Amino acid sequence: MNEIDSLKQRIKELESLLEEERESYKLGLEKVKSENYEALEASQTRYQGELAIQRENFQRQIEKLKSKLQSFEV
Repeated sequence: MNEIDSLKQRIKELESLLEEERESYKLGLEKVKSENYEALEASQTRYQGELAIQRENFQRQIEKLKSKLQSFEV
């Protein structure tokens, strides 16, 4: 094998290695995106639950205030 063939072979090996690294990086990035999306969904679900609880609490307070107001109007 002459030097040119040796260099061509080395280039092919490096290109193959680069492709493997690229694929590995892509899979890792997809995993991180997926984990982040799942964490975001969980956070959003908790936030929506907290909002529902606050809304119920405010609704109770409004009802209490309305009933007090009605007692003064009689």
